[in-house]
Amino acid sequence: MAVNFQRLRYFVAVADELHFGRAAEQLNMSQPPLSQQIRLLEREMDTTLFDRSTRRVTLTDAGTFLYPEAVRLLAAADGVDRLMDQHRHGQAGTLRVGFVDSAAYEVMPRVLSEYRRRWPRVGYELHSMSSDEQVQALRAGQIDLGIGRAAADARNVEATLVMHEPLLVAAGAAHRLAAAAQARLADLADEPIIGFDRGVSPSLHAVLASMLATEGVAYDPIIEATEYATILGFVAAGEGVAIVPSSVQTFRPPGLRYLRLRDERATVPLLLLTRAGEPPPLVVQALDVVAELYAAS
Repeated sequence: MAVNFQRLRYFVAVADELHFGRAAEQLNMSQPPLSQQIRLLEREMDTTLFDRSTRRVTLTDAGTFLYPEAVRLLAAADGVDRLMDQHRHGQAGTLRVGFVDSAAYEVMPRVLSEYRRRWPRVGYELHSMSSDEQVQALRAGQIDLGIGRAAADARNVEATLVMHEPLLVAAGAAHRLAAAAQARLADLADEPIIGFDRGVSPSLHAVLASMLATEGVAYDPIIEATEYATILGFVAAGEGVAIVPSSVQTFRPPGLRYLRLRDERATVPLLLLTRAGEPPPLVVQALDVVAELYAAS
């Protein structure tokens, strides 16, 4: 037998008042329809829930047994309604975020801290992945939001520019460039470069290769990795230099130096990636948070 929650509400109202007239008044309805609904509920349950007389109304044994369960079921149903209403308005749910490794050092902690402050009932699934992988995951419905750099094939994906993030040169403490406060892209000619895995992030590789080519520098890393912690570990060990987004400089292992690049073109975009179309409330809120946090960038 399917539970008729509206009739359960009528039953609880009558059980609370033990008076059909007062219960009907509480429910903003007339007494005859209420009595009819209670009779239908009793017919559905094949039992009598109330003893009725001209002087008073009392619960039967079956009604006494049903009452606490009816209250519990109605409270649970109301809780589900509230939860779904919160989800519709972006106050609850799970936000699935893909992010490039470099965003883990400054951008992600800052954004999630503010998001959690505003919407504490929202949960998160966080996935470290390249921009190209984020685009594929968005199209497949595996994530709701991407924080990336660039993607060669962005069909059915919308990109919102957050900022043009300056690039830095990372060098070991003993490297010839380490004593300087800044460098130029042209200074990297003939330097062994350690970079991000081109197979995982072909778009980022293409951006850096094009940027360096304008200065006559070939971008062909001798070591490639999928995490900047690994890349910078090799740099600190003296295996080569790396070109990294400025947010990565919060990671400072011993023996590592960061140099500002003087070239105006030495930046890389930070993008918010979403599926094309009307984004759900959880994503809209994330877009708003990032826009406010990086309004001056």
